[in-house]
Amino acid sequence: MNKGKSMHGMTKARGCDHARLGNFCKLFPDLPSWAAECGIEHPCEAAEVAALLGGPGGVMHDFDDSSRDSEAPAAYTFFAQFIDHDITLDTETNLHGKELDNAKVKEVANLRSASLDLDCVYGFGPEASPYLYDQTQPGRLLVGNDVNDNDLPRNSDGRALIGDPRNDENIFVAQLQLLFLRFHNRRILGRGFEDAQKDVRYHYQWLVLYDFLRRFCDPGVFEYALEEIRKKALPKCEIRDEYGRLCMPVEFSVAAYRFGHTLVRSHYPANEHYPAIELFDERFGTEGFGPVPPELTVDWRFLLDVDDCHPYVKSKAVDHLLADELIRLPDPVVGRNAPANDRSLAFRNLLRGYVLGLPDGQSVAHALKDKGYPVDPHADLQFDEITGWDCLGEKWRKKLEGHTPLFFYVLREAGILGGGRHLGPVGSAILMEVFGAMLVHCDTFLNEKGGWTPDDCLGGENFTLARLVRYVQDHG
Repeated sequence: MNKGKSMHGMTKARGCDHARLGNFCKLFPDLPSWAAECGIEHPCEAAEVAALLGGPGGVMHDFDDSSRDSEAPAAYTFFAQFIDHDITLDTETNLHGKELDNAKVKEVANLRSASLDLDCVYGFGPEASPYLYDQTQPGRLLVGNDVNDNDLPRNSDGRALIGDPRNDENIFVAQLQLLFLRFHNRRILGRGFEDAQKDVRYHYQWLVLYDFLRRFCDPGVFEYALEEIRKKALPKCEIRDEYGRLCMPVEFSVAAYRFGHTLVRSHYPANEHYPAIELFDERFGTEGFGPVPPELTVDWRFLLDVDDCHPYVKSKAVDHLLADELIRLPDPVVGRNAPANDRSLAFRNLLRGYVLGLPDGQSVAHALKDKGYPVDPHADLQFDEITGWDCLGEKWRKKLEGHTPLFFYVLREAGILGGGRHLGPVGSAILMEVFGAMLVHCDTFLNEKGGWTPDDCLGGENFTLARLVRYVQDHG
């Protein structure tokens, strides 16, 4: 997406007011970067390391689809992406730039509010973002178009009319966006817009905490952090400015939360007629940011535990391997003239971690331990057993084993300590620290007087993403 052409709207969350754009920051600003610890003095050296680890044919390239499945339904891959687009957006940093110091990192604008407020769905609201709403039905969000009623609303160029255009970058996240549009339209019946918006936000926040984070975080870390959240004792790191506004830590946005990339499969079922399509499939013209053909309308029973008697595919394991589809991103995502390394999402993540001065995983593990999280800073991540690790050469291998880029550390930790089923303690602690801050200090169900639980018709305290799908599909 070109800088200066953003369609991203910011909306205020009561109790988490953003008088201006949010900003990025660091959880641990006093820690040196992994690059400095490895003696890297020039961006070209950082790019060399990023290519060895995350470039085509690198350590992280799952070219033969050897990464096993996790236990999570595949739909959570796209729910993770949906959540990310609700809370982070950096359009300023240069992928091939020099390492930024802490002051420069704090100046980087986050074009999303660091709060779980669904601004990717609601934009500025009906008055300031009227193109998202049905002008004949006050407060109702637009859905469908002339080509496909089961698609997002689109303009004459096929561009989606939604709060965050990134939620149209593949057909599955686009169809998930559609689910939330329809969920709002169901919940607004008998309510005013603000009441319906609050209801939808609270249900979404519940899903994030009790369905998504519980599913993907280390159980010990999750329970520890959940108790801290209930005591309003998060964040433990200083990620609020002098006005109490939350910033977005880059250890989260550029490393730990990008674990979702390893969940991606090379092929997905769309429905019974198309049981195996690529994430970016040229056969159907679905390389991103375009209409969903009617024949590819997603049947969530193939991706989620909606129907107990219907089989569904699962996400790939949480490990250091990324599917070939993400190592060779298509033109609509990265641009027609992008070089081979720049087409790799793993390479891009690692190089962006260098630019933003991320610390190494080992240092972060010690820092989290000092904050009280149940983390073992001395965990053995068995680097020597990684396929292709010897190919790094002695120069980089020894340095990286002691000072591992945080993104790679989090994924390797998940594969070893989490068994590929969920994140390890360090990745989990970062997620719980940041999401916990949002849940404690913003306008969320946790701060509702008298308490709040999901609607009984949605499963009450057992509300999950699958129950949301059943609800929306049952009611059209």
